[in-house]
Amino acid sequence: MIHLKKFHLDIHIHYLTFFYVLVAWIGQYLTFFLSALTIVCIHELCHLLMAYYFHFQIEKIEILPFGAYLSLSDFYFHPICHELCVVLSGPCSHLFIYYFIDYFCHGAIQNELFVINSFIFFFNLLPIYPMDGHRIICLILQAFIDLKNAMYLSLKISVFSFVILAIFYFRYNTIIIIGYLFYQQFLLMKFIPTYLREFYSKIPSLYDREKIKVHHHLYYNRGYYNYYLLDSCLYDEKDIMFDLLKTVKK
Repeated sequence: MIHLKKFHLDIHIHYLTFFYVLVAWIGQYLTFFLSALTIVCIHELCHLLMAYYFHFQIEKIEILPFGAYLSLSDFYFHPICHELCVVLSGPCSHLFIYYFIDYFCHGAIQNELFVINSFIFFFNLLPIYPMDGHRIICLILQAFIDLKNAMYLSLKISVFSFVILAIFYFRYNTIIIIGYLFYQQFLLMKFIPTYLREFYSKIPSLYDREKIKVHHHLYYNRGYYNYYLLDSCLYDEKDIMFDLLKTVKK
């Protein structure tokens, strides 16, 4: 309830969104544009409500001309299962949107909304940053392998998938989305070392974990309390924190 009281403060509308509303009105496809934007906003709203439930720190939810983006300042610092719930809540919202369209809409508008809803659902599951598909893959990787390796492997998957998308779907009407995703790949490359340094430096204050993992190398598994057997000596993860920080490239 406390979160809902400040709900309106977390939502920001990008100025280009108003410009695109005007363009859509002039181009006589305002209904299509607003329908797609509404579905995207419902998708993002479900992310936001789940983030409220698990007490994430909300930076903002920004409504863009071609979508919306929820920014969480402490994502990748909560338990992986909580983060997966936040990510999956968006794609799951399309099931409820489908039944809403099926029940309340009829005729040509119903078919059009079904197509829009399906397109947004599948496009959002592409393993390209910052879409949900990328976050799902990244979190699954983090649940099983070293944190740093998981982050960089998810980056490679994202860049590879983006290149395939750009090759096959580069059109004059997709140039803005392709350009936006291209820029986001660079942001992800810059984000990973910054995030790793922040994560490793917060090891002493991380939430309690019951599962234990013993390493023979400078690896770190999220969701575990990590120990290190190096040179016949057993080290606590707090003792090895500075060594982990040294492995991150500046």
